[in-house]
Amino acid sequence: MTFPAPSEIRKRVAAGPRASLEALKPHRGALLALALFLCAGLAVLDDYGASGDESTQRRIGQTNLRYLANNDLGAFVDGFLVDSDKLYGIAFELPLLFAERAFGLRNDRSVYLSRHLLTHLFFLAGGLFAYLLSMRLFGARLLALAAMLIFLLHPRLYAHAFFNSKDIPFLVMFAVALFLAHRAFNRDRVGAFVLLGAAVGVLVNIRIMGVVLLAAIPALRALDFAFAQGRAERKRVIITTGAFALTSTLTIYALLPYLWADPVGRAVEWWTTLSDHPHGPDEWFRGMLLRSDYFPADYVPTWFSITSPPFALLLGLVGAAAVLLGAVRAPGVAMRSGGLRFGLLLVGCAAAPVAAVILLDANVYAWRQMYFLWAPLALLGAFGLTALTRTLPRPRLRAAVYGAVAAGAAATAFSMALIHPNQQEYFNALVDRVTPERLRTQYQMDIWNLASGQAVEWLLQSDLAPPGDANLAGPLPAFILEILTKSERDRLSPGAGLDAFVLRRGFEQGFFEQ
Repeated sequence: MTFPAPSEIRKRVAAGPRASLEALKPHRGALLALALFLCAGLAVLDDYGASGDESTQRRIGQTNLRYLANNDLGAFVDGFLVDSDKLYGIAFELPLLFAERAFGLRNDRSVYLSRHLLTHLFFLAGGLFAYLLSMRLFGARLLALAAMLIFLLHPRLYAHAFFNSKDIPFLVMFAVALFLAHRAFNRDRVGAFVLLGAAVGVLVNIRIMGVVLLAAIPALRALDFAFAQGRAERKRVIITTGAFALTSTLTIYALLPYLWADPVGRAVEWWTTLSDHPHGPDEWFRGMLLRSDYFPADYVPTWFSITSPPFALLLGLVGAAAVLLGAVRAPGVAMRSGGLRFGLLLVGCAAAPVAAVILLDANVYAWRQMYFLWAPLALLGAFGLTALTRTLPRPRLRAAVYGAVAAGAAATAFSMALIHPNQQEYFNALVDRVTPERLRTQYQMDIWNLASGQAVEWLLQSDLAPPGDANLAGPLPAFILEILTKSERDRLSPGAGLDAFVLRRGFEQGFFEQ
């Protein structure tokens, strides 16, 4: 074996960065968009308060970490975490805790801000995977950029991308798993399916709804087996499918320590509990106060349609219609590997979970457990944009379509800036947003109590508050204090003197719900 000369080594090293930059040049539009989103995220990082679920999610990670440190796999005590919390995985919570400890974060504010930062960075990574998958599907940078912008420009998801360490990671992992699925089916190698299995295992570990892909991948492989030509090809399908199933199962178990002591019994408990989650508090829906276990069949479709950007919804529906029409026209092509079959997978990933929720009468809260639907819809938006531009014969008409999409994206970005930092309360034009008081009695708002923190900050800054310290309204949740600065917390003292005042002013300012 001969080694290259030192001069050749230096030449290769010098060409490395230049070659990388040259490879990235065609994607500078996407990189610029990601850079702008990153700068915006860093600028508004401390504008979002702590939510109730954040403390619970962090406790899940802490409990499992303590359990792992004991090295006693049979000593997991039921009740160590209350109710169903012990059944949630640690795929995302453990890295957050590791980062917290690696940087030596001690006070609550720095801990929560670090969680917000890492969750938001992960959200931006989801947009990148939407771009990469669209590039694989269409090979067109403009279409891929559109898919990425649709993914990232969702006001509610954008706000949740700071304080929601469960539904947003699930959304991102769904996009990652879809990308790896396309890659695995194209390469048809064991290693690619092992990587896909690990991603789907992480997906299911974060939320049990990940079984959608856990079931869809073997179903598609069954089609590959049916159309396989020759014994060797069928054998490869069996081996790769087995590798996927084994890897995903092992990943699910590895990231859920509660299952280790009794893998079968506790797996049954995990499935039965999380697939039929106990109902939560009453919720406003279409002007009626309903229990979460008595929601109407159109609950998820209604929430999805009234809280998503109209331009993205329209593109996604056009894309789904184009895929279904293509499958009807060429069913043989749709059943075999290719872009059309992957489009059908996206339609199934968007429609099947909604159908399951309706048929099983499952409990969901303002569709946040279904945020992952945005991943297939963003990609279907690229299908829709492709269908629209292909049917238009003139370049000017195609340019007009792209212009309309750009205008929709700009309008959405403007709406996000206008209602900052309460993007999680975004409603589109399908709902009366002009009369806030009416809106508050039509649909549930601020389920996570984030605006309560704004009410406390407003009280501290108000000239009506005592100059020394301020009484904290009793009904406000304790977790609100955790992200306040030390000087703000020092000004707060328990008391009842201003309880009614704070609540009344909070209602007037729109911080609370009636």
